Amino acid sequence: MVRGIIHKRKKVIEMGESCYDDLLGILLESNSKKIKEGGVGMSIEDVIEECKLFYIAGSETTSNLIVWTMVCLSLHQEWQIEARQEILQVFGTGELHFEGLKHLKVVTMILNEVLRLYPPAVMVIRATVKETKLGDMMIPSGVHITIPIIHVHHDREIWGEDATEFKPQRFLEGVLNATKGSGSGSFLPFTGGPRICIGQNFAMIEAKVAIAKLLQSFSFKLSSSYIHSPFCVFTIPPQFGAHLILQKI
Repeated sequence: MVRGIIHKRKKVIEMGESCYDDLLGILLESNSKKIKEGGVGMSIEDVIEECKLFYIAGSETTSNLIVWTMVCLSLHQEWQIEARQEILQVFGTGELHFEGLKHLKVVTMILNEVLRLYPPAVMVIRATVKETKLGDMMIPSGVHITIPIIHVHHDREIWGEDATEFKPQRFLEGVLNATKGSGSGSFLPFTGGPRICIGQNFAMIEAKVAIAKLLQSFSFKLSSSYIHSPFCVFTIPPQFGAHLILQKI
């Protein structure tokens, strides 16, 4: 399906017409320009892989964050009320603006806690490019290391005995002070280091905007048909969906 869409878009570009104003259109036009200028560009397979990345890293992960935030706020109505009060205090019932998003402290705490409990990826794989000392171990070059993010985020030694509970207040003084002396290296929703997710800031802005708009206009609670079932694949979607009841306010 993706291949067919790409071929149609390429024909449009080759005919000299403007392509669609979306990520795929921008990518194809940029690639076509690069090929004309230098003779080298991305192959169709490369473009397909980029499209997969747009969907998985740029869409599914953020949508899961928004869904789990709504579920958690439905389970913990006191935090839903507090978040709505903050949003109305900053924006009222009017339009959102970037400057105001930076002042949503309660919403940020809530999102961080949701990211801790239901991280965008359950694990990440890294490879050593040189001999590396990790604690008391010396790891040779070329070894693949799996970091189980979900287990790190639920580790009682790091987060305390309430590690599996929804408690946004643990982030009251920021990420660095949220753990039991382990620092930010134990909070890895976007991984860390030089290969940290480049979409981190955009994803957080996206989630803040979505939650703020929802809380401005609706209250929500769980339907009686809801079954709490985090489903660990690569991401953590709710296996049977999130059955919510929204009420206009």
